[in-house]
Amino acid sequence: MVTVRDERMSWDRRERYGRRSSPSDTEAARQAQPSGLAARHNIDPFALFCAYHLGITAEGGYRFQNIHQVAKRFGTNAGVIKQLLADFGMDSDTVIHSAFDMAGAQVDIMLAPEGIDRVGIARELYEQFRAAPKKARNWAKELEEDARANERIFGRR
Repeated sequence: MVTVRDERMSWDRRERYGRRSSPSDTEAARQAQPSGLAARHNIDPFALFCAYHLGITAEGGYRFQNIHQVAKRFGTNAGVIKQLLADFGMDSDTVIHSAFDMAGAQVDIMLAPEGIDRVGIARELYEQFRAAPKKARNWAKELEEDARANERIFGRR
């Protein structure tokens, strides 16, 4: 398991995620031109990714932030943040159906030792998130595998 305590973290993450695929034309266009809502509220997609998904504070530290706290930070409301997450392709549905390991990225940022530039790490994570291919989830299979794992750990009911 890769942790940020290892100073080679960014190199290890590159090896871990391997190949990079380019974002679709729609995603590239979305990245290049912020929505009118984003421009009106002066919210950058990368800054929103850092705050909402990675928990990076305005000072570069780490603290879990819910949608209301992120909205307050950007001087708006939760509805605007929710809409921007969808506009930027960073909503929960997109994250769930992405091959990107968001949980691993969050742990890397959360455990970054003092003196590590979280925003610098986040730039690479953001690129990886954008480049990650979409994947279809087989929920029935995942639930079945989880049930088997629970049986191994906790026994049959």
